[in-house]
Amino acid sequence: MRAVLVLLLLLPIFPATAPVDSQGDAAVTTPSGGGILLPDGTTIPPFPKNGRWTELPGKASERYETRHFLYLVPGESPAIELYTAVDRRNEPADGVFEIGLVKGFLSGFASKAGLQVQEPVFEERRLGPVRVKRASSRLSDATRTLWVYAYIFPRRPSLTFIAIRPTDGGRERIEEYLQTLELR
Repeated sequence: MRAVLVLLLLLPIFPATAPVDSQGDAAVTTPSGGGILLPDGTTIPPFPKNGRWTELPGKASERYETRHFLYLVPGESPAIELYTAVDRRNEPADGVFEIGLVKGFLSGFASKAGLQVQEPVFEERRLGPVRVKRASSRLSDATRTLWVYAYIFPRRPSLTFIAIRPTDGGRERIEEYLQTLELR
């Protein structure tokens, strides 16, 4: 029941928007194998739980186009989320937009759930051969604590993974999964 409540709190953060034009670099498909196929041929595999990727409405601005996916597991809150983003000006990816995206996610989620946010501190790390920006944050009130782990892959399209866990220590499993990505 708690997992469903978390999901219900999460969904209103992402209001429906006009359909996003999915042309060019932002074109993303979800083939029948359960992964997400990016335009450069990179496949985001299913998370190692019985579930599936589901797309929510993305947002577009004059500069960025984003797509938002949840990995939904029956009867649980989302196992992990993915945002893809394309800079329409073709600027080199540096992760600054994505850090703002994560901070906005945390602020919006905490506000909707009545939780206090611990400001995330991003650090550069390697996951296998790939450099990523990662951070963790704690959301809490007097009775509960949630841990949020975020990983940013600055590239085109950029990839931002966010996972919410009810206990600390979920980072290892998430990083094992992220190391399975075969980025192109």
